[in-house]
Amino acid sequence: MSSEVFRSGRRVGHPIPEVVLRTRRSVMEAAYELQAQRVRKRRHVGIALLAIGSLVLLFAPALWSAVNDLTTGEHFFDLPVLILTLFLVFLSAIFAILLVTSRDRTAREEQR
Repeated sequence: MSSEVFRSGRRVGHPIPEVVLRTRRSVMEAAYELQAQRVRKRRHVGIALLAIGSLVLLFAPALWSAVNDLTTGEHFFDLPVLILTLFLVFLSAIFAILLVTSRDRTAREEQR
């Protein structure tokens, strides 16, 4: 850390006050923590979106088959259709929970 900024207007041999150095360290540490928190949050959102996308991709053929069966006259209470319906409800609930938690986090960060 450069001390030339603080030496202007003072004697050349005069040291930087300890209070200024401690404040500078604490501000730099807080800035680093905020940056690390943002990176961690982006990573968590990315992992959650990847998991949801892979689930959708995994169940897309079964969903297509169930919709095809329903349009050709199959009954709604067949096992494959029920499983896919429960999966869609579960997936939408996970997505809703992700949205609510992200809104809560942004609201808490704005209050700080």
